[in-house]
Amino acid sequence: MKKLIITANPSSKGFTHVLSWKLEALSLKQGDEVELLDLYSTPLQQDFLTYEEAKEIGENSLTKQMQEKLLWADEYIFIFPIWWGDAPAIMKNFWDCNFTQGFAYRYRKGGKREGLLKGKQARIIATSGAPAFFYSIILHIPLFWKLNRIGFCGVKQKSFTIFGNLWRTKTDASKYLTKLEKLV
Repeated sequence: MKKLIITANPSSKGFTHVLSWKLEALSLKQGDEVELLDLYSTPLQQDFLTYEEAKEIGENSLTKQMQEKLLWADEYIFIFPIWWGDAPAIMKNFWDCNFTQGFAYRYRKGGKREGLLKGKQARIIATSGAPAFFYSIILHIPLFWKLNRIGFCGVKQKSFTIFGNLWRTKTDASKYLTKLEKLV
């Protein structure tokens, strides 16, 4: 399987990096092809989306390169900390710039939407200082991603895992690395 791990944490010491590296190692051990894309350190750094005409979205070379990565992968794994109830802005910008109309979805006659990335699957792994239930039950973040991001493009969401209470102790971190092994 070809996996694209997309991570976004501005701190080089963020736990999302540990999760990404562990996931990459586990996937390679299984014989998967893996590319790890850190949105804060990639040489393919994308500026925040700006445009005057909607048709301009997705027309630049960086977007084309990122979309090639998305086409290459069978599975997308998004790993990020939850801030203000969602992914960091750079992760949302990754969506804005790359999951564009005509590439990830289109509208048919009558306005019916069609996801164009059918056959792809995704896992989302989020970290939080708050308890995981807060984001799962109260804010419904996993459902939002399934319906409004992943599903909108025709991608099947395999899982959404929130590792909460990370601020408490380092034992929580080791517990989450063990849980990550079971996800792979």
